[in-house]
Amino acid sequence: MKTFQHNKGGRVAKAGFTIIEVLIAASISTVVLTIVMETFIWNAKMASLSAKTAWSQNEAMRTSDKLMMYIRNASKIVAIDDVAGKWVTLKFPDGSTGTVTYSNAVPELRDGQMFMRRTNATQTLVARGLTAIQDSGGFTTPVFLKTRDNALRIAYRVSQPAASDGRDANDDDYAVCVRFGACLRNVEQ
Repeated sequence: MKTFQHNKGGRVAKAGFTIIEVLIAASISTVVLTIVMETFIWNAKMASLSAKTAWSQNEAMRTSDKLMMYIRNASKIVAIDDVAGKWVTLKFPDGSTGTVTYSNAVPELRDGQMFMRRTNATQTLVARGLTAIQDSGGFTTPVFLKTRDNALRIAYRVSQPAASDGRDANDDDYAVCVRFGACLRNVEQ
């Protein structure tokens, strides 16, 4: 609502804002609010990505440490899956054996697991959130590969498991590929 005032010169002065001024102010406010909201959304996405990356890196380090311990303490590679590379059986200095197995029933959920099963029937979960590494041609790298009589190459991918409905299917931004070799320390002579 505009009010008019007469000033000393007899001219009428307007008080308030014109429609043009209101539209310009609304446009500027909308632009500023959009920038603030987009910044907030971007920060939330980056925080989520950082948390998933940290989980993947932590799980990759923990898993590789455990596997390295098992393999280095072994005295012999008894058997290995030469076709798919999903398991390896190791013999230990105390005469016991253990089989390290990679299993992933539903690859889309990225919740593959690695177990160590010893001859005394104990089973230890080594890792979860694993998938096999695939190259750009779609070929899958074996998880376990015997490179020498007393050495293995291990390769797998770690990422935070997807939700049960398979959302978040693309984990390329935060997945960690792990590749390392391990030699048996206690090789039988």
